[in-house]
Amino acid sequence: MENTIIKVDYSVRKEIMRMLNVTYPTIRKALNGETDTELSKRIRQTAIAKGGIELKIIDK
Repeated sequence: MENTIIKVDYSVRKEIMRMLNVTYPTIRKALNGETDTELSKRIRQTAIAKGGIELKIIDK
């Protein structure tokens, strides 16, 4: 899995929580790239569809 995170507003995170019936820590881990399950992939796709911005982490 690449080093990427997805930035979205808190209101979008809350909306995804309601839509997918998941907890806030699940959303946070998925958007920060800490998990790579089918659910986390769906969370990331939904976040991008709702205006999220994908950022690549560059290690120096």
